Amino acid sequence: MKRSLALTLYLAMAARRSAEKTTRPDARPDGQLIWIHAGEGATLQSLGRLAERLVREPIHPQILMTAEGRTPPDQGAAPFATFVDILPRDRLDAVGAFLDHWHPDLAFFAGTSLPPALIVETHARAIPLILADVKITGETIGRWRWRKGMIGALLSRFTHILAQDPQSAAKVAKLGGRGVDVTVSGRIEETTEPLPCNEAEHHTLAQLVQTRPVWLSVGCPQSEQDAVLAAHAEAMRKAHRMLLIFATENPTQAQALNERMTREGWIVGQRSRDEEPDPDVQLYIADAEGELGLWYRLAPVTYMGGTLMQDGAGRNPFEPAALGSAIVHGPNTAPYPDAYARLGAASASRQVATPAELSDAVCDLIAPDRAAILAHNAWSVSSGGAEVAERVVRLMSAALGRHPAQEAAV
Repeated sequence: MKRSLALTLYLAMAARRSAEKTTRPDARPDGQLIWIHAGEGATLQSLGRLAERLVREPIHPQILMTAEGRTPPDQGAAPFATFVDILPRDRLDAVGAFLDHWHPDLAFFAGTSLPPALIVETHARAIPLILADVKITGETIGRWRWRKGMIGALLSRFTHILAQDPQSAAKVAKLGGRGVDVTVSGRIEETTEPLPCNEAEHHTLAQLVQTRPVWLSVGCPQSEQDAVLAAHAEAMRKAHRMLLIFATENPTQAQALNERMTREGWIVGQRSRDEEPDPDVQLYIADAEGELGLWYRLAPVTYMGGTLMQDGAGRNPFEPAALGSAIVHGPNTAPYPDAYARLGAASASRQVATPAELSDAVCDLIAPDRAAILAHNAWSVSSGGAEVAERVVRLMSAALGRHPAQEAAV
């Protein structure tokens, strides 16, 4: 472990009492607790995959999450976290109170934030420290420059350091010295677990629609319904056997849509009525709860409702991506802008700006080869993020002493 005069002086200053008086209403639970901190350059969403995987480990750990800033993270953005808390000020008494309360069994820092007192005190209590998702940029170097002389000492206290790329790994190794364990793991990115489905149902329905072009609309609000139906009508001019699966868990919307389209002469089937997407059905209303995994698997193309005329998508685009369905979406990508940006950069989605462009996209993606290219690219992005998360989880499990170290090599 590196020594640092600058760090010694910093800790002397950090020994002054802070004015922080934080109330922590949650008691520390029994069992193992993993503390995950979303530092500079990391997001709670990108760490959600780790938390999701960790809670399924045999040890069933509790998850504590913190983030930069003086407010606790939004637990809605970290649904698999058991607890969220405010990151303590970097003063020894505040840090001590935080660690005394939570007693984490493992501390996992993502990003490039390095609070000196927090790192030193965590290490002093023999709590394994992992630093991950490290990408060294010019901005990072500028931020670290004022702590020149102590960065190496801080890095040397981490059990493992995982860099996004070889260049960052080399810079960290140079700063941290020989004792630092640095590997390249790739970037920790937001993904989702593939949604489940009833395999028997999938087999039966796949047989029914196997010779038909199929597309899916998911989470479509009332304001976009006409655009989706117009796109389907236009697509049917080019492929008269085209089937639209309209997935909604809103029973009022499902019933109104059925009545309207039946009046207009469409042949409609509805899941809640135990009707099937028979060969003559043009619009199938999938209104049963918990079956999106089934529809993503059946539809080569998915339109993400809410992105065209609303404030944003209601569903995560990695849901269809993980199951091989090509993604069409509008410009309003909140609350998943990073996910859509990644898919767009990988040529893994098709963005449209108007109802007319939605119609054009659906017609274009009738061609199986074009939809397959998008779907393959989307699956590659999704599975790549999942692989990184899996490797990191194995490393964290090994740090807790639950798996052989060789199984956790990254």
